[in-house]
Order: sequence, then structure tokens, then C-alpha cells
Amino acid sequence: MSMGEQHGKVQILVSTYNGEKYLAEQLDSLLEQTHSHFFITIRDDGSSDSTTAIIYEYVTNYPNKIEALYEKNIGVIASFFELLSGYTHDDTDYVCFCDQDDVWMPDKLERGLCSLSEFSGDIPLMHLTPTLMVDETLQPLNCWPPAPQRGPSFLNALIENIAVGATLMINRPAIDMMRHKVPCPQNIVMHDWWVYLVVSAFGKVIYDENPSIYYRQHQNNVVGGQQGFVDKWVKKWSSYKKHRAQKVLWNQAREFECCWGERLPPELKVELHRFLLPDRGFLKRTKYVLSTPLYRQSTLDNLVLRLMMIRGDILK
Repeated sequence: MSMGEQHGKVQILVSTYNGEKYLAEQLDSLLEQTHSHFFITIRDDGSSDSTTAIIYEYVTNYPNKIEALYEKNIGVIASFFELLSGYTHDDTDYVCFCDQDDVWMPDKLERGLCSLSEFSGDIPLMHLTPTLMVDETLQPLNCWPPAPQRGPSFLNALIENIAVGATLMINRPAIDMMRHKVPCPQNIVMHDWWVYLVVSAFGKVIYDENPSIYYRQHQNNVVGGQQGFVDKWVKKWSSYKKHRAQKVLWNQAREFECCWGERLPPELKVELHRFLLPDRGFLKRTKYVLSTPLYRQSTLDNLVLRLMMIRGDILK
């Protein structure tokens, strides 16, 4: 690396789209980080409100800290991959992803750097945390998502994402892997899930149980943490039904195999191939579900997922 782990350069990648309401507050929280060696790269995804004017003002006021790209709309997944693959600086040691409507805790970068510096810089590393969910005025609600009961691994990443993108920090080997093989955005569920897949397969995922960002709940950004038990599972089941015809988990795993399958350790390659086997009938699906080591973090999630597998809603 170009600099020592503790003093490495962090590049914060921000994708914006019609984020005028909260963007300034988010950018202020980035500029107030206790770790000062960072640079912010913003890609606006074709906003039609005053987002670009806000960005221009910050770039003008902080030219040594912020750069911006004003581009056409391609969607959030493709936008983040374009930032990562095309605009990561050569001297960047770490990358963080950033949303437009949250607020970062002041020590977010410092904590991620301290955590990752404990490990060798030769393997892909990812640091992630939960979020402190807040309302529109930043009043605390609760932590989300819950801590992974069984821990992060590739066997989990194939069928569940525990990585909230705005909490992630990845090191240079992970950055280089992401840039070397860029997936087709249409075949993956989300950019943070893809990072979790790659790093869990070839490196190490470090989970920090202390929140690092204030995750704002508002009209366009409602997740499970604030919902009641029944509402959460009704929504979860509806989501499964909505996407079952698309086989989104299968398609994402297939994309991963195309990009990285040949480099997988043998034991993980076996499980990936078992998951991707086509044309299974009911009995074969049931046998697979009873024997697979793939897992989701919660017992109820595991049950729901396995029922969907047996029904043929997830497996080919």
C-alpha cells in the first residue's frame, strides 16, 4: 500500500439521485470525520431537483476534498459500480460507499481503519456494522439489522445479505477484485451484496456490532427495523413472491460463478455448483434443502427460505 494502514487514504463513493432534502447534512457528516485523510467522489445519477446545485456548492467550497460527476441515469447499482471501477484513485487504500440521506457518526472512518489494520493487507477485507435507525429529525429508533447470529460467510452470502452498503469499508485488494471483474448490474440484487459475496469467498469479513451511521427512515426509505413482527413477515413473504419468477438469488449466484467460479476454493465451488444445478424436481429440491449447509441468520428466515426452495421459487 502507498501509506500505512492507520493513515491510509479513504475514498468515499457517493451516488446521488434527487437527494436535495438531506444531502447537505450527509456531506457535512463526511467532512467532520475524525480521520482526515479522505476524498469524496460523487456521481449524480441524473437528478432533476437541486441536488446538482448542492453538489456544485460543496465542490466549490472543498475542491481538495470533493469531486463530482454529473451523469445520466443508470440506476443505483450501476452507478456505484461505475464509481468503483472507473473513478477509484490509484492512491486509494480503502473505499467506503455512501448514500445521500444518512448521517455518518464522526468516528466511522477511524473505526473501520483500526479494525482492518489488524489484518494482513494481502487479502480482501471488509468492515461492516449495523445502523442506528433514526426518524427524519435524527431521533433514535433502534439498531438495524440485528447482529448476525451465525456470523458472515460465503455460505450465508449466497442466499442473504447482511451488509448495509453505507456501513462498508473495503481494503485495496478487495477494491482491485471489484474493479477486475465488474458484474452485469441486471444480474445482481445490490452492490453491497456483491461485495459481501466476493470478500466472503476470497478474504475476510469483519463485523463490528456498534453502529457507524444514522440510517434515516423516511417515506422513500422504509426497512424492516421499524415494522412489527407480523408486518415484517407479510412484507418479506410478498417480496419472495414478487421475485420468485425472476430467480434473483439464482441469477446472482450464476453471475458470481461466471466472474469468479474458477478461482473459488474447492469446498465453496462444490456448494455453489450444488445451488446452481438446473431442472430439479420436487424430491431433488427437498433432498437438497435437507442437506445444504447454506444458511440465513435467523431461524425463521431459514425456514421461509427453505420452504421457497422446496416450492421451486428460488432454485432452478
